[in-house]
Amino acid sequence: MKRMRFRVSLLIIWLFFLYNIERVDDTIDITRIAYLFVPLVAVLTVSVPFLCKAPWWVQLTFPGALFLLLKVVVRSELWGSAFPLTVMELSIVTLTAALARFVSDGVGEFERAIARIMIGPGDELFEPSSTGEAEMYKELKRARNYGRPLALLALEVDNASIRAALDRMVQEAQQAMMKRYVLSDVAKVLCDKLEDYDIIARRGDHFLVLLPEVPNEQLFELSNRLQEVVYQETGVILKIGTAAFPHDAVTFSNLLEKALKGLKDVEILVDLEDLEKPVHRQPVTTEQQPM
Repeated sequence: MKRMRFRVSLLIIWLFFLYNIERVDDTIDITRIAYLFVPLVAVLTVSVPFLCKAPWWVQLTFPGALFLLLKVVVRSELWGSAFPLTVMELSIVTLTAALARFVSDGVGEFERAIARIMIGPGDELFEPSSTGEAEMYKELKRARNYGRPLALLALEVDNASIRAALDRMVQEAQQAMMKRYVLSDVAKVLCDKLEDYDIIARRGDHFLVLLPEVPNEQLFELSNRLQEVVYQETGVILKIGTAAFPHDAVTFSNLLEKALKGLKDVEILVDLEDLEKPVHRQPVTTEQQPM
């Protein structure tokens, strides 16, 4: 933000000096077209986003060329005794375009930073909810056809733990913005710690994780371990609702309903003294791979 203020201040100081230059030196008589064209260049450069994508040399030479063309159209003198004034006005236009581009680049950086905050750097790590749930349904079909175990977890970050970690974020908008970052961190941990064949999807403020080859007997241990790992990596506590096929349900919609229902009354267990305890997963053999 300090750099942004400096850029804007620099442009304002330059325009202030430009529009008072004739008071400093009586011999300078800038034409009316220059006085009208200079602020137009500054406004268009700052306010039109696609102009910022043009190369610097185009951004600096095009306004000057257009300015000379306008002077020809209005039949303003360019050569002879007016040549020094033409060079000075051309320099003024070019310098204004450069400063306006400097400010525009700062605005672009600020907009990209806000976009990263609102979108979150971890959202691209996994498939959208619709795509992820479709893959989960296919995996459930594979488990049903081959008689293999399968488990579904519904994960949601506990808001109380977010407030504890972000005690200074008292305003609702600030907390929502920081929650996006926390969710992105959780998403990254899930992608890093879970197996490659596990399926992860984002569904609103919670995640769905499908765990092929995980029987109902291993769900409690794996859920606790996942809570511990996420707490260690991000400082927040996960609430985890579980459902297992075929123990709890045989359709994806029923598995999802049971897992989401479990989020409301699940007991949060985080054993900080047992963070190094591994969770043993049965490997997927070649004949068990999803079709």
